[in-house]
Amino acid sequence: MKKFITFGLASVIGASGLFIPLTHEANAQDFEQKKQELDSKRFEVNTNLQKKKEELSKLEAKQEALALKLKEIDEKALKTSDQIEEKQKENEKTKKEIKALKKEIADTEKRIEERNEFLKNRVRALQENGGSTKYIDVLLGAKSFSDFISRAGAVSTLINADSEIIKEQERDKAELQKSENELNTKLENVQKTLSKLETLQTDLNKQLDEKDKLFKQVKKQKGTATSEISELNSQSDSIASEKDATIASQKQAEKEAKEPARKAKEPASKAKEVQKQQRQASVQTEDNISNNDSGSSSNNSGSSNHNNSSSPRQKPSSGGGSPVSSNVGGIEGAISTGSSIVGKSPYKWGGGRSQADIDARLFDCSSFVRWAFASAGINLGPVGGTSTDMLVGKGRAVSASDMKRGDLVFFDTYKVNGHVGIYLGNGTFLNDNSSRGVSVDSMSNVYWKKAFKGVVRRVVE
Repeated sequence: MKKFITFGLASVIGASGLFIPLTHEANAQDFEQKKQELDSKRFEVNTNLQKKKEELSKLEAKQEALALKLKEIDEKALKTSDQIEEKQKENEKTKKEIKALKKEIADTEKRIEERNEFLKNRVRALQENGGSTKYIDVLLGAKSFSDFISRAGAVSTLINADSEIIKEQERDKAELQKSENELNTKLENVQKTLSKLETLQTDLNKQLDEKDKLFKQVKKQKGTATSEISELNSQSDSIASEKDATIASQKQAEKEAKEPARKAKEPASKAKEVQKQQRQASVQTEDNISNNDSGSSSNNSGSSNHNNSSSPRQKPSSGGGSPVSSNVGGIEGAISTGSSIVGKSPYKWGGGRSQADIDARLFDCSSFVRWAFASAGINLGPVGGTSTDMLVGKGRAVSASDMKRGDLVFFDTYKVNGHVGIYLGNGTFLNDNSSRGVSVDSMSNVYWKKAFKGVVRRVVE
């Protein structure tokens, strides 16, 4: 019976000795396979992540290039609209000149008709008196040589007078014809130029619309790529965390797999001794915990009292829209200051954000508006941070039908709300643009009319 038991124990121990290494090896293979799968998956994710980053970089470069192109086309469209205005004025001026010429033509035709009537009467008188022989009779009727000379001079004067009238009439007709031809040519050229400019304006507007659509499309693609990059980063981090957990599990499994074999080899007496030491250590730990209970409770109580006595955090005040200034007199001050440099301040992209630019009166649209109001004691924001995006958030929104002098008006140029000016009333506004610098422009101008989408902000009540 004892032998049987011994054999049985040996078989179990032997079986355990063979079984544990096999189980550990199988687990190690599983862990290694799992790590390889995670590494492969993370490599794939990181490869896709790199591709997306490259795609995003290209989209950003494309967006920047489109923004510059939009700005370039926008500036050209603005200059073209100014040229159209000039040609329209020239066209009206030429029409007035033609109208004046027609009056002159009528007066000249009247004079020609009077001269024709005079010559007809002269011819009729000659015919009634015997035609040209009358002049001979006049000469032959001279009583002396001196009388003959006097009569010859008189006849010559009459003939020359008639000849001069005829020449003058021919000159008037030629001059009239020349003036008419010149004005018609001028009007034709003006209208041709105006037609070309209007065609160019239409083409530029189409280009702006096309580039704007492409810009928005790239912006959307950029947003999608950014979201995908964020998702891929999360996946990569998740895979890395999973691998770390797998490695930790593998180490724990290896440790647990070795523990039974080590314990099986220990003598029973040593096992009992270890168990005894563990029990003693457990009792000692319980005693220590019991002895420290009161002190710990006291400390916790003190800590709790300290926390309760501390004052709560103050929440930061929520930032609403920029308040509307009540400095009503500041409107006229801002307009007066801005108007003082009309025609004297060339446009500078990004200008007006340093003291040197301000002293030299070099602004772009937003920095000009900020400077004009700042000079009247109205702060619309920091010098360096001025932009149309910042100004469109100032004050409060009002409808275009209710806008009044001093309101900020915004235009969709190379981007949404890309240009800003100060409304003056009567359909005009004060602004700094790339075509004419600081100037007063009409909102009915073909360019500004198309770009104005009704965005108006009142920064002073």
